[in-house]
Amino acid sequence: MKNVLVFDLWGDLGHFKKPYTTTSPLSFAFPPRPTLAGIISAIIGLGKTEYADSFMKKDANIGLSILKPVKKIRISQNLIDTKTAKLFSRIKQRTQIRIEYVREPKYRIYFQHRDEKLFESLKRLLIMHESVFTVSLGLSELLANFQYIGEFNLEQKTSHEPIAIHSVVPDQATEVMFEEGKEYFSANIPLEMDSNRIVTQFGTVLYERNGKPLFAKTEYYYNVENGEKILFL
Repeated sequence: MKNVLVFDLWGDLGHFKKPYTTTSPLSFAFPPRPTLAGIISAIIGLGKTEYADSFMKKDANIGLSILKPVKKIRISQNLIDTKTAKLFSRIKQRTQIRIEYVREPKYRIYFQHRDEKLFESLKRLLIMHESVFTVSLGLSELLANFQYIGEFNLEQKTSHEPIAIHSVVPDQATEVMFEEGKEYFSANIPLEMDSNRIVTQFGTVLYERNGKPLFAKTEYYYNVENGEKILFL
């Protein structure tokens, strides 16, 4: 896996549910790795029951950077029981909840895969701006757009000094330099999911809310041919 596909992903709203929230769902600032695998699967046409096995860490590398400042908004929504609702216009019993959304999100995705056919299939569809299934940002009604940026050579490098990392930074970083004027946040996000859609690994990720690079000292990093330096989730 020497080359990496890079594409941008954005939409009006996104919702990436934090698993510990129920009646008032909160959202991560960006899609976790299993969600990104689902988005890529939608583009190439893999079903919900088959894509998890195709995107295990041993086979696929997925990274993400934030391109627009993370802004969140909460919207009240009325939920109804569609199983018992025969005449929707006459329904009186509704459950109102407040759902948190990421407003106008935009991300850059970095993708590698051992399967060359899968890799080339994604590249072809990205270039043609086509997808087999509808692409969304966490929920089916939150439609997303995407743009192919390119295929770039990728080199793994080491550094004894903190380096500017353009992607979100997983907890493999041993030291982070905090700078004035930057807004730092961390999140404990799902990193891997099995074929039964059960999360098997969580991890802590650090990010800058406005998408600015983070200076981190890490055992290794990846240098993208376009000049960006990243870490994979």
